[in-house]
Amino acid sequence: MVTEQEFGPSLPELVGPRLRALRRWQRVALVLVLALLVAAIAAAAVRHAAEVHTYRQTEANARERGLAPIPFHFDYSKALHRTQPPDRYVRLERRRGGTLASRFSVSELRLGRQEGQISGFMPIVATRYERKAAHDYPGFRLQFEGRARVNDVEGYQFAFTSRLKEPGKTARQLFGRVVMLPEPYDRSDPDKEYPPGQNPTRGLLITMLATTLDNVPSATRVGDEGTLQRPYRSFRFN
Repeated sequence: MVTEQEFGPSLPELVGPRLRALRRWQRVALVLVLALLVAAIAAAAVRHAAEVHTYRQTEANARERGLAPIPFHFDYSKALHRTQPPDRYVRLERRRGGTLASRFSVSELRLGRQEGQISGFMPIVATRYERKAAHDYPGFRLQFEGRARVNDVEGYQFAFTSRLKEPGKTARQLFGRVVMLPEPYDRSDPDKEYPPGQNPTRGLLITMLATTLDNVPSATRVGDEGTLQRPYRSFRFN
């Protein structure tokens, strides 16, 4: 039978006498060194999370994946994990303790043939996506809908609350914001209108989700606060 003593003295038994043998100023210095080390590790972790990357969607990549070839780009922090699900261009996600904190995804916006001004037909298009969201998110409640403008691109948006239900976890409140951006006629001049009789037939759908783990107070603030602020505010068609 192997006894505990056969493993030799423990770490506290080895270190304890040496610490007690130190003079007072040496113990104070050691504490300061350890505190600085902990602070340096924490600062490195913060810098790592704050590192900024740029996602660039190319037409070629979109075609290869069977998506509409609409190029765009945005910046995001390394705190967000990037993936490319089959049904969307890109998805960014942040989790804390295994629970969703925030998610930013870009997929194809299907407009079809529309007549009139963008401001006139976008509320009709939004109704279709609101119904889909009501089906996809338990306890869906519409909080707001109205015009949106993202770096000079005119679009439409709606915000909602829901319940986040993940297996083995307590349900929590989920805030959502969906922004619909028709493809500009001229990407270098987003304010330029389509010629008479022409309208966009496609665009991009930005879906942003956040919980209180991302320090977002309401559905209408998703994308304006928290980790999704950077990708949303930097979003641009190429």
